[in-house]
Amino acid sequence: MGDPVASDKTRSDGQTISRAVAILKVLAERPGASFGQIAAQTGLPRSTVQRLIGVLNQEGLVTKAFGQPGAYLGMELARLGARVRLDARALLRPFIEDLHARIGDNIDLTTLQGDRVFVVEQVASNEAIRVISYVGLEHPIHCTANGKAHLSMLPRERALELLRGPLKVCTPRTVTDPQAILRDIEASRATGVFVDDEEYSEGASAMAVPLPRFGDDDFALSIAMPAQRFARLRDEVAAALLAVREKIVAEYGKSI
Repeated sequence: MGDPVASDKTRSDGQTISRAVAILKVLAERPGASFGQIAAQTGLPRSTVQRLIGVLNQEGLVTKAFGQPGAYLGMELARLGARVRLDARALLRPFIEDLHARIGDNIDLTTLQGDRVFVVEQVASNEAIRVISYVGLEHPIHCTANGKAHLSMLPRERALELLRGPLKVCTPRTVTDPQAILRDIEASRATGVFVDDEEYSEGASAMAVPLPRFGDDDFALSIAMPAQRFARLRDEVAAALLAVREKIVAEYGKSI
């Protein structure tokens, strides 16, 4: 049997940490928030907020401006954050491999740099007839599944700026009207997946999902395959992508 005293202490410590994190999140969104405002946002008693902010202040994680009632994030957080070096490829590789075990076609992890989409990690298809990709490949943003997924993460004005064009016509199905592209993206938000149905390359289709933000970068994960196979496996591909995204969010949160 476990030690009930130790178990109670573990729960208490976990609760204290969760409360402290909730306070830090409020201060990240509302710098200078008062104890009362933090209490209202977190649902914690004001006395608890005051006590935890005192502890966080001692550790340099929160600072209180002299003569002012509010609190701010402390410089120790910035110092710790500066030492973090996130390698999205390493963090996401196990999830990509699990996805590949379920759907054996080409998988791309992409990031947005300016107005260009780049493949930063890739697992090749197991199929004899396949879509070929490679790390370093650049995708157009307007007519690819991962490009649309990246656009879905941007404010509308920024997305329109990237779609200013002129946009290249890659196939007879390529859409080049920015407003039409954004309507397609908005409609796809309901499903959570973004599709390229032979818009980038004739005979090839793809589906993508946006991923949590890693540092300052947006990432998207896509599966590409011959259009005929895509038509047959479309629902399965969507389910697999949404499932792996859910696992990534559960592991790392909505942003890191």
